[in-house]
Amino acid sequence: MASIDRFQIVKEPELKVIEHWFEDEDTRRRMDGMLPLDVWYERVNQDEDNTVIMAYDGQLPAGMVVMEFVEERAYIGLIVNPLCRFQGYGKQILKKLLGDPDFNGVREWVACIEEDNRISLACFQAAGFTLEDTEPDEDGFLTLIVRI
Repeated sequence: MASIDRFQIVKEPELKVIEHWFEDEDTRRRMDGMLPLDVWYERVNQDEDNTVIMAYDGQLPAGMVVMEFVEERAYIGLIVNPLCRFQGYGKQILKKLLGDPDFNGVREWVACIEEDNRISLACFQAAGFTLEDTEPDEDGFLTLIVRI
């Protein structure tokens, strides 16, 4: 069963692990704005409002979460390790994140997901996120929110 036992801030050496995830066609298609990964990482790592963490099940890097904090709101992006998909890891990562005491100041979690990304939409909804609007924005994204 999927289980997340810890989060860890992503450091440069872990980018090699994440880079392999982009060999997966779906990851590459959905998250290509992060490529090249080292340039993206340098940019987000320099912004104090951004945090990039890796979620682990034991020694297995199960997923990566990118968060941008704006006051009491956190915008969240999630990539599940392609080897861990369809096993409940995405939902477990999100649930553990929502309950993590390190993020007690967050009152609203927001995810913007492409309308056709049914797997991600179902994952976030299973973790308690609800659709803000049933119509996508002008870029084709649906907004899902959890208010705490």
